[in-house]
Amino acid sequence: MNMTTDIYSDKAIDLVIFTVANEKTIREKVWADLISPEYVVKGKGEDLSLFVITIPTDHSIYPNVASNRVLPGGYLGKTESLEQASRRILKDRLGLSLTTKIRQLGIFDNPNRDPNDRVLSFAYWGMVNFEDIRKYLGGKEQVGLELVSSQTFMNLAEKDFGPIDNFDGISRFGNRRMPNAAKAIGHNKMLTKDLPSGRILGLDHDDMVFYAWRQLRHAFDGKLDPFRYLGINPLGDEFRLSDLQDFTEACRGERVQRDLFRRQMMSLEKSFIRSSGRTDSSRPGKPANLYSLSAPPPVDKVSDGD
Repeated sequence: MNMTTDIYSDKAIDLVIFTVANEKTIREKVWADLISPEYVVKGKGEDLSLFVITIPTDHSIYPNVASNRVLPGGYLGKTESLEQASRRILKDRLGLSLTTKIRQLGIFDNPNRDPNDRVLSFAYWGMVNFEDIRKYLGGKEQVGLELVSSQTFMNLAEKDFGPIDNFDGISRFGNRRMPNAAKAIGHNKMLTKDLPSGRILGLDHDDMVFYAWRQLRHAFDGKLDPFRYLGINPLGDEFRLSDLQDFTEACRGERVQRDLFRRQMMSLEKSFIRSSGRTDSSRPGKPANLYSLSAPPPVDKVSDGD
């Protein structure tokens, strides 16, 4: 393990790392106690869910933090760039050598964010394929997954908040209600501190997850290729359009009308997928056309500081 001897203990690095997995994979490959809240399978098993990676709170460092879970994090080394420190912390805390893109989320500077000291946190976010993180779940660091959004969650949320169409995305870490000109209501953001369920993670990590998720959603906007933007492909070499729609909806925390989504994907602006010329008959109903990526997601070049 690569340890840095000189660190700045007032400059923290916190990492929001997302992944997606379907219900069948969760049932077969993940212990129930690694998922929070306890994952209840409802549906056909192919639906994807969006998760964020968490670790237990070190109460020797944060004795006043009530939550049992936080984001993986650490401190900036004297000779490191912020990105180098982020990748070292991922290796140290998760065992993960990340080759996908990580993006700076921002600086979290609430004077009360750390109960013991005045600490600035430089937050980064990224996304990994589930199979790349699965072997590191549990273990010495008790790495786990916290649910961010899923079809099941959206179905339950509608009972509390009304139709999902009224929101510009909804997640367990917060939501943003669409404006209503007739009622003179603008965008209304709600974080976990405003929600009946309350805070999920310790420190200000709920806010980090929310704002990282808001940036993640942009991967599916406009002309962007979400696979290149995120640097991952969780759908495999060939996939149905319904799989891509499921990926989009899980990450955005909203639903898209099926025919509208198909037209969007078939437009010239969405040229990042192409027909594979094959069909899939493995599921009930008529065979579905299969698609593949026009180009594989790029591998991010990791700076070595030279």
